[in-house]
Amino acid sequence: MIEATKDKIVIAGAGMTGLMMALRIKQLDPGIDVVIFDRADRPGGMYQSIEYPDGRLFDYGMHLIYESCNPDVDNLYREVMDERDWHIHENNEKDIAGLYFRGRLQNYSHYVDLRSFDDVEKKRFLGDFMLNLGGSVKDCGRSGWQFLLNQFGNEIVESVHRPLIQSLYGVDIEAIDRFAVKASALERVILFDPDTMLDLMKSDRIRSRLAFPDQLNLPPYRTNNQKALYPKRFGMKHYVDRLVDTLQQRGVEILMNVAGMSLHCSDDHVDSITINGKGGDSRKIPVKTLFWSIGWPSLGHALGTDMSGIGKPGGTKVVFANFVFDQMPLMDRLYYFYCYDPGFAAFRVTNYVNYCPAAAADGFPVCVELWPSRLGLDAKNLSDEQCIALALDELRRFGVITEKHALKFSAIENKGGEFPLPSIANVTAIGESKKRVLSKKMKNIEVTGIMASDDLFFIPDILNHAFSVIEKTFTGENKL
Repeated sequence: MIEATKDKIVIAGAGMTGLMMALRIKQLDPGIDVVIFDRADRPGGMYQSIEYPDGRLFDYGMHLIYESCNPDVDNLYREVMDERDWHIHENNEKDIAGLYFRGRLQNYSHYVDLRSFDDVEKKRFLGDFMLNLGGSVKDCGRSGWQFLLNQFGNEIVESVHRPLIQSLYGVDIEAIDRFAVKASALERVILFDPDTMLDLMKSDRIRSRLAFPDQLNLPPYRTNNQKALYPKRFGMKHYVDRLVDTLQQRGVEILMNVAGMSLHCSDDHVDSITINGKGGDSRKIPVKTLFWSIGWPSLGHALGTDMSGIGKPGGTKVVFANFVFDQMPLMDRLYYFYCYDPGFAAFRVTNYVNYCPAAAADGFPVCVELWPSRLGLDAKNLSDEQCIALALDELRRFGVITEKHALKFSAIENKGGEFPLPSIANVTAIGESKKRVLSKKMKNIEVTGIMASDDLFFIPDILNHAFSVIEKTFTGENKL
């Protein structure tokens, strides 16, 4: 066993959060020793790209880097990769997203459009919506169902959201956490045409519930100037690789292919960590501060916390179906769209060329993120051929490809993780894990990443939280 002698900053997790945290720490103190470790074979997590033997690249579905509107975070993107090497999408082109809903592809908004219902239903929706708008707001707690009732009233929720949630997540609407509403962009609906919405948007209460039905001509109501970034060379790996190179040049050690680890604690401190490689090698590293970016449950187990009675948060297995066609998919200017209709396995379809023209160097790549469980199928039991046939059939049903589209390349990535089910039970289980870990009152462990704090899911919020944790660690009583 190799044993280090100098205390180090140790970061669990080499995804985007862990890598960006390491860069920020080295920026604040270039002389401090930082070690990152992860079980994966490559750093970057889901921001890495898939590399095929013929040199083709695919991302794991849709990945843009959305700014955090925090200079401490956003300036690092430009520090790692020059502004000239980024596609920078801003204003109404920051995130051009659509939705397949009620048998129609919405290329103008990813919010549910209720204008497709008949006049009788629309009048019923509108009447109840207006009555609800003037009513009292009930405390929704963690309930996504109650949050939606507060937003729209019973008629819309029962007619639209209840079957939608069942189709998407396979659970009753009463089971979902309020976090699911934001994660699935269900906090708004479309009820009116643009001219009417221009007047209605002057009301904050209405604007927080009703969406403008033309995203490319959205009026300037945004409260920030957030931009979206993507490398000019196709493949998010081009940023991840630059980030890793930058970290290594600054002395950060990145340990991948970790088979296991154990924490050595005394009282309220982690004294050291032993990291075991898959090749049988091991390292014992003295710990000054441990930043944990891979979840409360795993930290609980690492600390030997009693985790009995806590259900394991489950999710939906994701299969990535990657295709290259000989001509542009029929998605207008959409970067991606979601599918909320029943009878489909597809959750999201991405057209990379619309936000990275270089992706079309040898055809037009498209990714279909399949959730086979939506059709009652077990992803583990599906062959690559079955996944390809399923995804191609759904692309045709969406109208994204026709008989004129020739397939140049196809591949299935069936090793993806799970999309966490945003249920009250799962969020409560994470909260209970957090409670038990915090009861140990460890003074040199800081938790970051998804659900480190309530409702943390999107990378801009995660990085803002992580960087604030770093700032407190540098300036607080346990400062580095």
